[in-house]
Amino acid sequence: MTAKWRLEGTIFDACNCTTLCPCNYFQNPTGPDCRATGVWHIEKGKFDGTKLDGLTLAFVLHAPGNPFFGIDRAAVVLDEKATHAQREALQKILGGQAGGLFAMLAKVLKAPPEIAFAKFEYANDGKAWSVRAGNTLEIRAGFVRAPPDFPAESTPKKAQTYDALFGPTMEKVVGISEKYRANIAGLNYDISGKYSSSGRFVYEGA
Repeated sequence: MTAKWRLEGTIFDACNCTTLCPCNYFQNPTGPDCRATGVWHIEKGKFDGTKLDGLTLAFVLHAPGNPFFGIDRAAVVLDEKATHAQREALQKILGGQAGGLFAMLAKVLKAPPEIAFAKFEYANDGKAWSVRAGNTLEIRAGFVRAPPDFPAESTPKKAQTYDALFGPTMEKVVGISEKYRANIAGLNYDISGKYSSSGRFVYEGA
């Protein structure tokens, strides 16, 4: 019998597309490939009897096109403060064995992701968001701001998308990265001034 689980918290992503990333609408990336990362902070989480509150994790990927149709290489970075039971729970959820959203995503992975552990520093207030995970990942980003001479106040703008990672609403604040660097499992990215977005998530499975 599959364990019952639920995760809730904040999420942000970053990639090498220009804003707004067309992959959100089942189109091809704006560049020759997709070099993306998703970062989750679990505010409330539970897998069977194991609590997952306060943990952060990241998923770094490379895809030749839209990642929703195929990912050729990926890596998962888990919070090093997670206990053995929490690590096992997260790996079952992310691997798709526990059902739910990640069971669908596991089908587009051409190979199992490499697993690493790191100390996370995470912040996300919906206007600016950032993460540092040891030497593997660093992202700083924030909402898109209008030019100084533009006759409108700069405020976070939400887009409605088909990105199930931001479910159930699939709404996200559209942003731009100030810095996006990854170095894990042969995925070496150094990107700035490209797409990023922030929002919330609620996932569950049984």
